[in-house]
Amino acid sequence: MDHVNMQHEKVVSEPLAQNRSDAANANTVAQLQATLASAADTVQEHLQAFFADPDDIETNHHFRTNIRRLRSLVTFVKPWQRSKQNAETQTILRDIVRHTSLLRELDVFEKQVRANPDSSDELIALCAKAASTERARVLGTLASASVTQTFKRAMTLAKNVEWKRRYATHGLPQSAVRARYYGMIESVRADLDVLDLSDAERTHDVRKRAKRARYVAELYANILGADAMDVAKDMTAHQDGLGDICDARANIRLIDEFLKQELPESVRRELIHLRTQNESFLCDALHTP
Repeated sequence: MDHVNMQHEKVVSEPLAQNRSDAANANTVAQLQATLASAADTVQEHLQAFFADPDDIETNHHFRTNIRRLRSLVTFVKPWQRSKQNAETQTILRDIVRHTSLLRELDVFEKQVRANPDSSDELIALCAKAASTERARVLGTLASASVTQTFKRAMTLAKNVEWKRRYATHGLPQSAVRARYYGMIESVRADLDVLDLSDAERTHDVRKRAKRARYVAELYANILGADAMDVAKDMTAHQDGLGDICDARANIRLIDEFLKQELPESVRRELIHLRTQNESFLCDALHTP
């Protein structure tokens, strides 16, 4: 009789355990979706903030940052989202952020120029004019009908993810999400260990991936757990160091473009001096003579 009762309890408990597992897995998918939708809302808010006050360089910066945060989330869920939808969302977000890249570089360079007490009013005016011209172009592009339409499309896709059938039906265990995250971290760390900082393209790529790991940890903390935040802090340190290198390279490119213009000799000398400073920083960062 006891044997019969044990068999009966096993038959009853197995479906209950499966139901609890399915519910937990479904909740993981719901959390992933909710975070994506919230991130999309934040991007829309920052776009409106940029339109409202485009002369504040931080509004463009925050808009760009939050697009990258959303794109990091979309990249992260790629194994579980329908491939076509994931690719379309990533492409739109990438193209939109590219529209703002030159403006961000000009803003960073102008900030460096203004921070230098020896910068002349003429050089500051040159930088401000270049940034203002680019800002007007960016505003026009982002407000255009075509970009507005594709932007809305990306936000709709992010808020209505089409999961692959097995995950839509059975959900996703948190362990799978954590495994993907720590796989990302191991990959970034492996590349950091062998990174040749003189390779500008590779440095830029690894920096973006370190950012992505940080953003995912921050935004999916409710799934990944507190230990992921410690990893994110480590990624932030690497990201900041690589960011300074990338900024110096961007500054040199901008200076070279300015030097192609007809400029007063005094401004030309200032630009050449700034170029030398950025080159010196790169030499120190890359440990080259």
